[in-house]
Amino acid sequence: MRFLIITIALCFFITPSLGYCDELTLEKKEAIKELLQVTGVLQITELFGSAITQQMFQVLIKSKPDIDPKAFDIVREEVEALMHEELVVKESLYPFMYPVYHKYLTLEETNELIRFYKTPLGQKTISVMPKMTQEGMKAGQAWGQSIDLKFQQRVSDRFKKEGIKIDK
Repeated sequence: MRFLIITIALCFFITPSLGYCDELTLEKKEAIKELLQVTGVLQITELFGSAITQQMFQVLIKSKPDIDPKAFDIVREEVEALMHEELVVKESLYPFMYPVYHKYLTLEETNELIRFYKTPLGQKTISVMPKMTQEGMKAGQAWGQSIDLKFQQRVSDRFKKEGIKIDK
């Protein structure tokens, strides 16, 4: 019992500055929402809507190659309408994002990020980050392919050393 009381006391008096017991207040929710807006998360999710549209197009073409071209307009219109309704009108993404940002950032850190992303460097970071991420993923994939044979050889050698046989 004494251990529990000490643990609770430590949580309330020592770790709030670390964010572990930080309460998700209205102020923090508003800061997270502003951070999401400043960084353009809504625009990124609109791109996600575009990706969904393209996937649906592929499924439609595979399932019915002679489908009426109007079907593609309908899919595009409905995805765009739904994304606008959910993201802009209902703001339904925020409740899903609050816990994620709350888990990793304190209110102070969130506010610092907002200040940073409003600077010219922050704005540049926002504008180039999607391209950097995409190119970085391609570079990482190329790197992984470049070491694939080495990896396979090492694992194979280790299996032999340990007496593990793999049927080919």
